[in-house]
Amino acid sequence: MLDHAVTHSFSRMVSQTDISLPRRLIRLPRPATGVVLLAALLISGLLWISNIVLTDRYTATLAERALVRSTLHSSAVSQQLTNYQVATALMAQDRTLVAGLSGGAVDRTLFHLASLQAETGVEALYLYSGTGTLIANSVPEGSPLNHASAPYFQAALDQDASIFAMVTINEGDQRFLFSRRIIVGGRILGVLVAEVDLTPLQRDWAEGRDQVFVTNSEDIILLSTRTDWRFRALAPFLDAAAVPRNVSRMNLLPMLNLDWNGDVPTVEIEGIEYLRVQRTLDFRGWRLTYLAPLQDVKARVNGVLALEVMIFSILAALTFYITARRAARQSERIRRESEELRALNARLTQEIEERMRVEQSLEIAERSLEQSSKLAALGQMSAAIAHELNQPLAAMKTYIAGAALLLRRNRPDEAVASFQRIEDLITRMNALTQQLKSFARKGSKEMVEVDMRTVVTESLAIMSPQIGQRHAVITRVLPDQPVLVKGDALRLEQIFINLMRNALDAMQGDPEPKITVELFAGEKLARAQVRDAGPGLSGDPSQLFEPFYTTKTAGDGVGLGLAISAQIASDLGGSLSARNGKDGGAVFELSLPLAHTHGKETTS
Repeated sequence: MLDHAVTHSFSRMVSQTDISLPRRLIRLPRPATGVVLLAALLISGLLWISNIVLTDRYTATLAERALVRSTLHSSAVSQQLTNYQVATALMAQDRTLVAGLSGGAVDRTLFHLASLQAETGVEALYLYSGTGTLIANSVPEGSPLNHASAPYFQAALDQDASIFAMVTINEGDQRFLFSRRIIVGGRILGVLVAEVDLTPLQRDWAEGRDQVFVTNSEDIILLSTRTDWRFRALAPFLDAAAVPRNVSRMNLLPMLNLDWNGDVPTVEIEGIEYLRVQRTLDFRGWRLTYLAPLQDVKARVNGVLALEVMIFSILAALTFYITARRAARQSERIRRESEELRALNARLTQEIEERMRVEQSLEIAERSLEQSSKLAALGQMSAAIAHELNQPLAAMKTYIAGAALLLRRNRPDEAVASFQRIEDLITRMNALTQQLKSFARKGSKEMVEVDMRTVVTESLAIMSPQIGQRHAVITRVLPDQPVLVKGDALRLEQIFINLMRNALDAMQGDPEPKITVELFAGEKLARAQVRDAGPGLSGDPSQLFEPFYTTKTAGDGVGLGLAISAQIASDLGGSLSARNGKDGGAVFELSLPLAHTHGKETTS
């Protein structure tokens, strides 16, 4: 009934909204002409200001980028030219080249020139005598130039410096040369001419639409990102009357200085306006010119202005749309919220039912887990009983065999001693079953004071048949004073028997196994250590005390001895740990609280 009433009321509200909406739209006032003109003027002013601000900002960014890149490019060119100049000076002192000019083997000189060419990165090397005779060169095809008759050759003979020259083969082939004389003991032996290739620098400049070129002191373009600009002269930087004779046949590249938008230096080339940055190189008056196209700035500004116009248009459209659809959106929001509340109520109901089903399943799983734990505890207890009874049974078998042998040899007194041992083991088995009953009753049996020295002695006596059979060497270190703890002697002996049996098993292949049993009495704890001389422990020692974990082969143990021993130590308020000894072997340490605290440890 309530849902029906809410639905009816909601439907009536929506119907009233739908009926009144057209009337509200009809009564909306039309914008006045003055308001529209004011908005148009405001938008135009904003666009004009945006154009000025964005143009200045993008131009400054472009100028900063051009400054950084022009600095990097000019440094690279200067460094490369300096490297070639220094390399030419160093090669002029090469002993192999001096030997070649002094009548040495030509083949060796040729091979060495090729090696120097590969190391320095020059295009070609030519070695001339002082009279202009070609001794050797690093390229088989030779050179189309006669360097010996060139002015730079004579200049190299006259000056003790690396002479740079640019030689024109044709309009598309220009060569860059460094020449240096080779002088020994004040006597000029010859001249080394190095032909270098600077065009690889141009490949590093090619990025986007930016243009880079290098001019010499006569404003001749030597390097450029555009191949059609290379080896052409600049105008109006060069007056037509001042063009050198050797470049008069070259086409002039028209460039026009502009003063666009303030003090920013610009030029126009082939209808494209560029921002110009010049860097002077530290080499013969050369200059590097970096041209960044201003079309990118205009394109970015126009893009932002177009975006602003679109945003203003969208805002205007949204203003009219929001005004017309305000009532409709409000009605839609109410309907949507109602639907969300109903959906949320359905989800909550479903989650409650799901939670109840999960709780029921969890209760069933807990009951099943409890039953499984009981069965697992029963199985572990059965295995523990069988494991602990096998030890005295094995000792009884040994004593019975010894008694029978003594009787056959007519030594009844000694046989009686063996029978006495058998009786003690039977008493031990009876006490063990009592201990298992006590364990099942959660330790209801009262503990008494026990001397740990007696426990160690009795444990060694029980293990004496196995010790004698293995010819084991036992070292006991016991204190002079009693070491009293609260516990059960039988359960403590069980710990030591398990530890010594494991020590013997660890030294299975040793003909004379060695076991050290040491007892310490501290201020609050009694500590007993059982050390062997076996291979030691591998892996995590804490796993040794887990039930059914064993490192022995099948049939030699089920992995309950150490688990039971650790449980006994824990029941007595102590602990059992294992580690590897410093000198090898394994060390098992039993720690128990003293019945009465006393002085420092003493041993004997």
